[in-house]
Amino acid sequence: VHVIAVTQPVDTSNANGILFQDMQQIFSRWDNEQRKQNAIAGMKTKFNKGEWVTLTPMGYDIIRSNGLRKIVVNEEGKLLKKAFQWKGTGMKNEQILANLKSLGLNIYKQKLTKILSNPFYCGIMCHGLLEGKVIEGNHEKLISHELFLKVNAINIQAPKFGVHHSKENEELPLKKFVTCADCGKPFTGYIVKKKKIYYYKCRTTGC
Repeated sequence: VHVIAVTQPVDTSNANGILFQDMQQIFSRWDNEQRKQNAIAGMKTKFNKGEWVTLTPMGYDIIRSNGLRKIVVNEEGKLLKKAFQWKGTGMKNEQILANLKSLGLNIYKQKLTKILSNPFYCGIMCHGLLEGKVIEGNHEKLISHELFLKVNAINIQAPKFGVHHSKENEELPLKKFVTCADCGKPFTGYIVKKKKIYYYKCRTTGC
């Protein structure tokens, strides 16, 4: 296979031409990687400022006014807001889909589930470029944080069962990662205080 550039034709029927073309492609790839690196850096900066720079979820439009870029709720978004409110009252997804269809918005069940679990609608941004962080976005909120948590059955209150949660012990790095050869359950760890030595053991009683 011979790749022939229209603007920079190279005779690839000989070794010199092949070498020259390979060099051109290497520099082209380097240029592309540089552009990619700069673009990603710019996207990360905007994300950390609360600006959403990729495609918006269903229910939003991007408008530009006086040189400013805004993400606002559209007519579909107003219907999706009703879906969140219905879900908050305990309504089943099937009934929500039927209600939306009667109002002119026809979506499938998996799409609805994805929408209801997307924090973007309550103003929170999550994206791979944020590397695990969540950012309060500058876009228009469709629903409140409280309604989103209720819809997704998320309880942000601390547990009230009096259970003590200890921090990870640096002396037991393999805890929960190594499993028992007999029962397959993950190992836990403990210290023999007299010896000041840490040991691993199976979690299963009697194993």
